[in-house]
Amino acid sequence: DGGRSIHELDKQRRRLEVEKEELQAALEEAEGALEQEENKVLRIQLELTQVRQEIERRLAEKDEEFNSTKKNFNKAIEGMQSTLESETKAKVEAIRMKKKLETDVADLETALEHANAANMDSQK
Repeated sequence: DGGRSIHELDKQRRRLEVEKEELQAALEEAEGALEQEENKVLRIQLELTQVRQEIERRLAEKDEEFNSTKKNFNKAIEGMQSTLESETKAKVEAIRMKKKLETDVADLETALEHANAANMDSQK
């Protein structure tokens, strides 16, 4: 009975060793799979960082482009306002000169009428 018990124990020991080796192989396989997944995560994190940097770069370019366009439009508006002010001043001055010339013409016509009347009187 003692020999049989040793034989059973020996059998049980071999079965446990096989089970241990299977579990060790499964553990190693799981560790390999885990390492692959961790590498995937690292690659994805790197890609995500690169995409974020690209997006930030593009946004910075668009901001710069927008600011440049805004600056150019502001300069154009200032130029138009300046031109409008100059043209308005020139128009006001032209109207003033026209009125002065009309007054001068009216005065000259009156003086001519008086001179012609005086001339007519002197010829009588």
